Amino acid sequence: MALNKKSLLNRVLVGIAIFIVMLGMILLNIFFTNYVGGEDTFVSGRAINSVIISVLILLSVIEMRRALGKDRIPDCFSWLLWLYAIGIMPVYSLFGFMGILFFSLIVFIVAVLTAMFRNRADSLIYIAFMLVYPGLFMSTLLYLNRAEATGNYTQYLYIENDIWVYLNELLGTKHSVSYLLPLNALALALVFSVSTFTDTFAYFVGGLFGKHKLCPDISPKKTVEGAIGGVFGGLVGSAIVYLIFDYSQLFGYGEQFGLSFMGLKWYYVMLTYLLIGLLGSAATQIGDLLASMVKRYCGIKDYSRLLGEHGGIIDRLDGIMLNSVLVSFVFMFIL
Repeated sequence: MALNKKSLLNRVLVGIAIFIVMLGMILLNIFFTNYVGGEDTFVSGRAINSVIISVLILLSVIEMRRALGKDRIPDCFSWLLWLYAIGIMPVYSLFGFMGILFFSLIVFIVAVLTAMFRNRADSLIYIAFMLVYPGLFMSTLLYLNRAEATGNYTQYLYIENDIWVYLNELLGTKHSVSYLLPLNALALALVFSVSTFTDTFAYFVGGLFGKHKLCPDISPKKTVEGAIGGVFGGLVGSAIVYLIFDYSQLFGYGEQFGLSFMGLKWYYVMLTYLLIGLLGSAATQIGDLLASMVKRYCGIKDYSRLLGEHGGIIDRLDGIMLNSVLVSFVFMFIL
C-alpha cells in the first residue's frame, strides 16, 4: 500500500532529522574537543554524544521489553531492566567497556535469583537476549565514541573533561583521566556512512531490479539483487569517509583525523576501508534481518511508533548496531 502524502512527509522529515543527528555527532567529535594542554572544556563533544547514545540504548531496551511482552518477561524483572538501561552510561564512564560486560553479568545473576524466587526460568533466555541485543550491541557505539589511546601518542591527544571525569577523580577509579585519539570521529563516520549507504542502495536496487527473494520467511521484500546493491553501497559509504578523512583531509587539522595518523602503510589503510565497506555492509543487512526476525517472532510490525512511519529506535538502528560491533572489532587493533 502506497504511503499517503502525510506519511511520506513524515518519513522525509524524520529521515532528515536522523541524518542531522548522525552528522552532528561526527562533527562534535571533531570541532568540540578538549585538547591536552589547551583550554579546559567542561563539556566536550564526546560527552554530549555519550548522553545521546545512552538515551538511544535506554529507548531501545524499553522497545525490546515491549516487543517481548509481559508474558515472556513479567513485571518482577522490570526494575532490573530499567536499572540496566539507565546504568550503562555511568558504568562505562567509570570503568570502560569492560565495565559494561561485568555489569551485564551482574544484572543477569540478579535475574537468575529473581527467576528462582518467582519460578520463571523461562524468562532468563529473553533477558539474556536483551542484555546482548540491543544492550551490548549498542554499547559498542559508546566504545567507538570514547575509545582510549593505548599507544604512546604525545601529539593530538584529547581528554573528555566533563562531570564523569570529576566523578572518577572523586572515586579514584582508573578512568580519572581518559586520553582519546581523534579517530573516534572517524569510527562513528564509518558506522553511520556504511550503514546508511547500504540501506539506501539496497532499497533502490532491490526496488528497481529485485527478482530473487533473499529471506522470504523473515523479510519478504528483501531480494538478492538488493543485497548486492547494499554491498556496493557500503563500499561507496566507506570510500566517501576515506576521501574526507584520509585523502583530502577536509577538516584542515592535518592527517590526524584519519587512519594515516596511526602511521599505517597506505595499503593497510585501503584494506581497512575496503573490509569495513564490505563486511560492514554485510553486518548492516544481517542486523536488519535479525530485527525483522525478532519482530516476526513477537508478532509486531514496528518496535514502537516513536519515529512515526520510520518505526522505533531499533527499527532505524538495527543495521547500525551490528555494524558498530564490526567496526569496534576492527578498531581494537588500531586504537
